Amino acid sequence: MTEQVAQHYYDGFERRWLDPLEAAAEDTGIDSLLIMRSTPTHMVAVVSAGPRRDTYTPGDAGPKSVNPGCHKLYCEQVVNDAAPLQVDDARNDPEWAGNEDLVHFGLGTYLGYPIRSPNGEVLGTICALHQEPFDFGAGLPSLRDHLESLQKEIERDLDQEIDGACTASA
Repeated sequence: MTEQVAQHYYDGFERRWLDPLEAAAEDTGIDSLLIMRSTPTHMVAVVSAGPRRDTYTPGDAGPKSVNPGCHKLYCEQVVNDAAPLQVDDARNDPEWAGNEDLVHFGLGTYLGYPIRSPNGEVLGTICALHQEPFDFGAGLPSLRDHLESLQKEIERDLDQEIDGACTASA
């Protein structure tokens, strides 16, 4: 990711979600688990966990395909479609062969889910990246189970934060 952009969900969000992501990464053996925030022009790392956590640090921003010369990002696709995305091996997939995660970091396997606000707007993603093909359904709980559970917990958390902020300001 090439640019630093301050973009968080709320103060303390990273501290709240780092340990659960680290636990899921350790439990499954995935290289990188991220919570990303979508801006009009970039996907911004908010939380980074796993053995490759230094590949993306909070605030790192990858340019979306709306920027001239930039390839579509995996997370960008999740946000645009408001639906999960699984890429088994970008090296063998013409749609994803030019993706920044693969080209710059060798991370060609991806699974991501949208994170929605209480009103249904897609704010970003929770996602997993790996260097080699990865069985997202293996293990109990599987990585897929971890991500789906974390997605729901994060959305509930955001709902409570937004409700709490509205109640505090009223």
